[in-house]
Amino acid sequence: MMFIGIIVAILVAQSVSIVVWRLVLGPLSNIPGPKLAALTSWYEFYYDVIKPGQFVWHIQQLHLVYGPIIRITPWEIHISDPSFLDEVYAPASRNREKYAFFMKTVKVSGSTGTTVNHDIHRRRREALNPFFSKKAITAFESVITDRVAKLDKLVHSHILTKTPINLSDAYYALANDVVSYYCFGRDEKLLDDEQQAATHRNNISELLQGIKAVLHLPWIFDILDMIPFPIAKHIMPAGALDMRNLSETVKIDVQRVLEDTKNLKKGHHRSIFYELRDNKNLPPSEKSLTRLENEGTLLVLAGTDSPAKSMAITHFYLLHHPEKMAQLRSELQKTPKTATWKELEQLPYLSGCIAEGNRLSFGVAGRTSRIAPHETLQYKQYAIPPGTPVSETTLSVHTNEFIFPEPWAFKPERWLGKEGTEIRKYQMAFNKGSRSCVGMNLAHAEMFLAIAAIARYDMKLYETDVSDVKFKHEFHVAFPKLDSKGIRAVVEGKVA
Repeated sequence: MMFIGIIVAILVAQSVSIVVWRLVLGPLSNIPGPKLAALTSWYEFYYDVIKPGQFVWHIQQLHLVYGPIIRITPWEIHISDPSFLDEVYAPASRNREKYAFFMKTVKVSGSTGTTVNHDIHRRRREALNPFFSKKAITAFESVITDRVAKLDKLVHSHILTKTPINLSDAYYALANDVVSYYCFGRDEKLLDDEQQAATHRNNISELLQGIKAVLHLPWIFDILDMIPFPIAKHIMPAGALDMRNLSETVKIDVQRVLEDTKNLKKGHHRSIFYELRDNKNLPPSEKSLTRLENEGTLLVLAGTDSPAKSMAITHFYLLHHPEKMAQLRSELQKTPKTATWKELEQLPYLSGCIAEGNRLSFGVAGRTSRIAPHETLQYKQYAIPPGTPVSETTLSVHTNEFIFPEPWAFKPERWLGKEGTEIRKYQMAFNKGSRSCVGMNLAHAEMFLAIAAIARYDMKLYETDVSDVKFKHEFHVAFPKLDSKGIRAVVEGKVA
């Protein structure tokens, strides 16, 4: 009995010391916020998992009570002040690391996008940058144009069949085919199979809806990994199976590249892995099969979902506001149908539509925390000690009424003129700083080319309203109501 008493006493003392440290003596104890959030991560769990995908919204409410800086977990701070963005999301010259806690949700730790360490990320990113430069994407434009032509053909087929088209599925197919071909020199041909595109999109959506449970309870997938695959595949979510299949396909592609010592692909569209394999600035450890498999898997996942959502949401709002579609068409009528990406980028209203679609799609909607490992950040009277995860959510920036009046309204005109130029520094859809999305140019190219082409079709929304696009749940990306079937429309014809 004495032994049990000693154990109980130790546990009580340990619990008391944790409470005192987190609430009174710890370096974050002076940061405003609810005491329960400062005390335990179960506070976050409740709003992330029990009330699925609601913590990002709850953070907004906490700011109304506690002010622009709040402590949202025992270890993490959130700031709602766009003027502080450049401190949180600093350029590569200043050391900013990712928060390892968030990197557990997707098991591709070798990818550039999930790299925690600043120096390793910088080395990996510098190897990728030339492949995703404007010059490189322009050289690839004919392939994007070809896929947009297939999308055009798909949309036109619905005039003949008189059936609604699911624009969410169609743009998902486009984005997946483009990024897959760009990375691997081949694609899944989802634009040829609407049902397959729908299945892929729905499976990934279901997988993302479980991302918060995996974040807080990572042992779920650890247990699945321990079960032999022939058994585990019967209990794995369809999205997890799709991701496994993607990783296996990428692995085969990478293996072929690593074994292709005679460069048989030379003179053709060489996949990104040839460039990484031959990069003299990368050590052999950065060219391993697993590392490159991780890289390719995340490039496809990130290069599909976000651009697809942005295109679909942009198109929805243009259909929802016929006067804005009319204004866009007026601009497009003065532009050749064969206009290049570079030429389309010069169109002010189309550029405004793309920017506004990106803003309302929110990109990575969750917390993209950054850590200054050796630097004390100063926000007003609060000193933020080195090693503290700090974030500003895309939601808090993109719905800031001082920067974006009527933040939930689709207003392409807000991006025009001098004022439009000034607010572009607050566009967070592709993140900011040294960790901004490497595929931004590829995404923009397909957005401009696709929206310019498909906006020429007369459509009417079908059993679709704002609730099918408006941000309601955060599962790493923004989700509307969970029973949404996507953005659907009836195609009535094509304007000249």
